[in-house]
Amino acid sequence: MTTPTPTPAAPAPAATGSTAGAFDAYTSAMEKGDTPLLGYLALYSIFEAPILRTDLERWFRELGLDEKFLPGPIREDDAFARVTGPNGVRATYKLTTSPSGKAAQGEKTIAVTLMIRHVGRTGGKITRHVVREVRDEGSSTLSYDTRMAELAWWRDPTESGQPGVGVLQIHPDESAINALSPSEQVKVRSMLRSIEESYKNQCAYFSSDRLRAIVRNYIESLAAVPVRSTGGVYFVHRTHAAPLEPLRKLVSRFGAGSLLTRVPLPEQEEMKDMVIAALTTKAKEDLQRLAGDIATARREGHSEAKVGALYRRFRALQKATAEHSELLSSSLDDTAAALELAGAQISSLLNG
Repeated sequence: MTTPTPTPAAPAPAATGSTAGAFDAYTSAMEKGDTPLLGYLALYSIFEAPILRTDLERWFRELGLDEKFLPGPIREDDAFARVTGPNGVRATYKLTTSPSGKAAQGEKTIAVTLMIRHVGRTGGKITRHVVREVRDEGSSTLSYDTRMAELAWWRDPTESGQPGVGVLQIHPDESAINALSPSEQVKVRSMLRSIEESYKNQCAYFSSDRLRAIVRNYIESLAAVPVRSTGGVYFVHRTHAAPLEPLRKLVSRFGAGSLLTRVPLPEQEEMKDMVIAALTTKAKEDLQRLAGDIATARREGHSEAKVGALYRRFRALQKATAEHSELLSSSLDDTAAALELAGAQISSLLNG
């Protein structure tokens, strides 16, 4: 198994106005116990863990969660792309020309990186090479051994018809590897083993990114408002909050340290202001993207399907704004005005 890489726990989001004042009011209200609940801040952090799809299916049923949010089966072509892509397996180390391994006066230290580079795609085969990059730290010059091994991924060699299936083959270039020092040979062969093991794990288990996407998609379906631009913190109104408790139990079954925390927010103006500010920021960003896509459609031409997709996005934003305005008992005037403009642009495309 590869070593789990933790996702740092999310810090509490910043409130608008006086943060200290808002949370002082929050503390006071919750201690009294007589303030209606506005909703919850949902904060989650997901760690890597060996979780099968059968695990997720069983947990969803046990916890009464909506199974439409279960991810699709793991695809082996996606696993190959992750293992051999820019964020995949690589190794770095330093060497010297001294037999002792310690650089003496006049001897050079070189930095070596073993990386994977795409070579080509022919028919059902994808080819990548393990490349040895050598950097002379004194003169900052680079040199390459362009093929320490070939990685060949064959799509569905048994013609099973299943989407995304394939076979990985690793072919070491023995002459190139044997030309290296014994210590380097160990490092190259260790990297090749890491590629094979990582690929097997990625084919069998859901990555932390896939697990994170399950939680994110489920929470966003609850008309949630992202409170932090980098994600991981959402406001969920009390009328949509029922699934948060089984979601919390689900996340606790992920990798060690994974958690979803619900922070109750009292129905106070300071809390509303924080949520409305986050909602307005999100709506503004969504509308800017929509306006940009409408402008592109006007400039480059548009099909009926493209206009339909733009219209559905507009209607979803319109519906979300109306719902949040009603739930928060607040008029979102700036967002409503921007929606009117987007609506006029969409109408122009439809009429055209």
